[in-house]
Amino acid sequence: MTINYQQITEELRAKLGDKAVTNDPVKRFAWSTDASYFRIVPEIVVHADELEQVKATLEVARKYNAPVTYRAAGTSLSGQAIGEGILLILGHDGFRKLQISEDKSTVTLGAAVIGADANAALKPFNKKIGPDPATLASAKIGGIVSNNASGMCCGTAQNSYQTIASAKLLFADGTELDTGCEKSKAAFSQTHSELLNSLTSLAEMTQQNPTLAARIRKKFSIKNTTGYSINALVDYNDPFDLINHLIVGAEGTLAFVNDVTYHTVEEAKFKASAMAVFFNMEDAAKAVPPMKGDSVAAVELLDWASIKSVTGKPGMPTWLNELPEGAAILLIECRANDNETLQQYTQDVITKIAHIQTERPIEFSSDPAVFSKYWAMRSGLFPIIGGERPKGTSVIIEDVAFELEHLAEAAADLTELFLKHGYPEGVIYGHALAGNFHFIITPKFATQADIDTFHAFMQDVAEMVINKYDGSMKAEHGTGRAVAPFVEMEWGTDAYTLMKQIKQIFDPKGLLNPGVILNDDMQVHVKNIKPCPVVDDLVDKCIECGFCEKTCPTSALNFSPRQRIATLREIERLEQAGEKQAAAEMRASAQYDVIDTCAACQLCTIACPVDNSMGQLVRKLRTPQITSTEQKVLDFQAKHFGAVNTVISTGFNALGVIHKITGDKITNSLMNVGRMVTKEVPYWNPDFPKGGNVAKPPVHKAGQPTVVYFPACGGRTFGPTPKDPDNRTLSEVTMTLLERAGYNVITPDNTRQLCCGQMWESKGDFKNADAKRQELIDEVSKLTQGGTLPVIIDGLSCTKRTLQNNNIDNNVKIVDLVEFLHDDILPKLTINKKNNVALHIGCSARHMKVEPKMMAIAEACASNIIRPEGIECCGYAGEKGLYKPEINASALRNIKKLLPVEAKEGYYANRMCEVGLTQHSGISYRHLAYLVEESSR
Repeated sequence: MTINYQQITEELRAKLGDKAVTNDPVKRFAWSTDASYFRIVPEIVVHADELEQVKATLEVARKYNAPVTYRAAGTSLSGQAIGEGILLILGHDGFRKLQISEDKSTVTLGAAVIGADANAALKPFNKKIGPDPATLASAKIGGIVSNNASGMCCGTAQNSYQTIASAKLLFADGTELDTGCEKSKAAFSQTHSELLNSLTSLAEMTQQNPTLAARIRKKFSIKNTTGYSINALVDYNDPFDLINHLIVGAEGTLAFVNDVTYHTVEEAKFKASAMAVFFNMEDAAKAVPPMKGDSVAAVELLDWASIKSVTGKPGMPTWLNELPEGAAILLIECRANDNETLQQYTQDVITKIAHIQTERPIEFSSDPAVFSKYWAMRSGLFPIIGGERPKGTSVIIEDVAFELEHLAEAAADLTELFLKHGYPEGVIYGHALAGNFHFIITPKFATQADIDTFHAFMQDVAEMVINKYDGSMKAEHGTGRAVAPFVEMEWGTDAYTLMKQIKQIFDPKGLLNPGVILNDDMQVHVKNIKPCPVVDDLVDKCIECGFCEKTCPTSALNFSPRQRIATLREIERLEQAGEKQAAAEMRASAQYDVIDTCAACQLCTIACPVDNSMGQLVRKLRTPQITSTEQKVLDFQAKHFGAVNTVISTGFNALGVIHKITGDKITNSLMNVGRMVTKEVPYWNPDFPKGGNVAKPPVHKAGQPTVVYFPACGGRTFGPTPKDPDNRTLSEVTMTLLERAGYNVITPDNTRQLCCGQMWESKGDFKNADAKRQELIDEVSKLTQGGTLPVIIDGLSCTKRTLQNNNIDNNVKIVDLVEFLHDDILPKLTINKKNNVALHIGCSARHMKVEPKMMAIAEACASNIIRPEGIECCGYAGEKGLYKPEINASALRNIKKLLPVEAKEGYYANRMCEVGLTQHSGISYRHLAYLVEESSR
């Protein structure tokens, strides 16, 4: 029966609203990708922030028999976060419950809470959640539970299966269940006795089958996420315990996970790591079993190919290039709650493997500066291999597990398969203590022959893992579509039948994530493979992992960098396929979401493991879109910027007068009319500031050091807002501070004319941008007396752009005002602390790496610093906030409710950002210089 998705869309919109539901082709395509190598375009995308929205979606899905796929962060690697039909994505604001029990023994987490955020909340109590996947900084609890994600330290002892206490679930028929609430369980027992009885019977039958029960226990003695968690059937008898543990690793195929309560685990206070270098893989593998026990928290294995891939890379140990060919490394970590125990643990490890010869003496270090380099080597593998792969290739990370005695032989077999199937770049590394190997290959999927090669490789891997070693085809990444064809092969008919029965009990209509975990199509793992066409050097390394989405200010508005890159790749694919019209239509449809609303803040570059720069690409793509008329305007602005800047400042003063006389409504109407004439007229904001100015330097005093001060155009253009308690502009406050600290000040005579060029670059006009930057550098350099005087710039984004590319005379020292405040001014002042202040650490601060200094300044001047959780970038994006205010509004949509009532003032170090922060927070945000000045009076 054909499913009428248009009718489904209309019904969903009627229930959920237009904003939560879309069937727009570009948006559907943008959400058709996760971190796996698959692409499946859904018919409808729903963003749900409340459980009632999920229930309504399921109600419509049941009515039309439409499949529903649940998606959290989409960092999964096996294709379980995409699907046909309805793709239901956790919204950007809901499902974020975070509640720690009074005794700190449990924590209740909403499905959309990011794992690292949960650990940050637990850290003050020396607690954490058990699962520790490499994606913890991006992965959400819903996905962590649904994939039974583990990681380097949790192994099989502290994963979700072992640490789950209870869960709030929504079943396919719309019924809710809280497995931690007796009242909820009693009600469920009344309405779903058949389901509970079926599960109990299944457990009894399994336990009464000694062969099957033994098989299950053996399979789960090592890491295993192939198929369902049928170890629940031998571990538990109570039906609610069975539900709790069957949901773990079910990949959204059995129920929707609303929230989960975990038993917390201890976070050790003391850590030490060692790099044990062995002459060969066999010796390294032999060293693993003796170490198993309380002494060791983690053992990570790197094969020779892994070592070669990181040798010579920045931050890697220099002695790597001295190692003999074939060497292998075990990265060992010990943890304890006191230093004495830690010393005992490290000595115990050394003693246990002393019988195996190592290439270098094993030495443990408890110095984070030392052992962080060890772990950087381990974590650097994935980005290095992913970033250096040939253009147009994909990057695939698979994970398999073996009993410890088979590690060395299995590694050799895997290496042989790499060479046999043409993947010489393949590397092996992983969680040796758990017998868990990850391996990376970078196949090309340009032709059917490429796909056939990959298929043959996976068949051989399955034969080796399953038939030779009886290992796990999936250790911790989840089954998904990637291993669905091999589930029965690994488990056998009896266990596979159990899994089918479990699916039938929970989801008899087969609506939830069909095709994932259980799939009769033996070719599903080589279907719907996403191509990787070449777009631009700035983003071609993208592996679509989704790490960028947490920090992107437009994720909640429309797209993240991952979606933008996926869309650009599809446009390029259409072009290459000769489908010119389809490419042109998609390009036009994607203009707003991909180009116009990207803040170009480049926080994605910081979060990206392979250093993509979507923001810089967007600026580059804007260049050919500049019309000849627009170019003339940009040229005029650059040539006469002094006059333009003065007119803009005067305009804001005039706007303030008009608003005072006419009020919000008329002022807004006047600006709407102006915008019909030219897009250079901004949207009205009642918190618009007055115009700024350039303060005159104080009179020079003999015997004092001198600095060159450049007031950036943000502070020159934007003065105080109506919410600001101080009518002075930033340059006036900075002059006061410099004078108070005992400095003479020089400013360029033509300050109004000068600019770093950011406003042109953001529009794609690199020629004027670079010319203005060079003009600024030339002018301030003349004032430094041959480089003996420092140059201070008072806007972080301006300092950042001025310093980019490092083509500045080495004798000229240019610093940001934040750095000068911290390093040179604060030590010369007497501070009287304020009470509560809010602090924003925005994109420029992160790029400039001044977060520690900003925090230090704030802590020196205030007793309590408030940083609203999850506000990574204000979204004002220079002047874009004037013309695309929806970006700023979306990025700061939660800031007001995140600020406690005691926060009456906020600080940052970029005037444009501060204007947007002021508007949406309801409190005044100003430069940190104001805080230092007021605290040092």
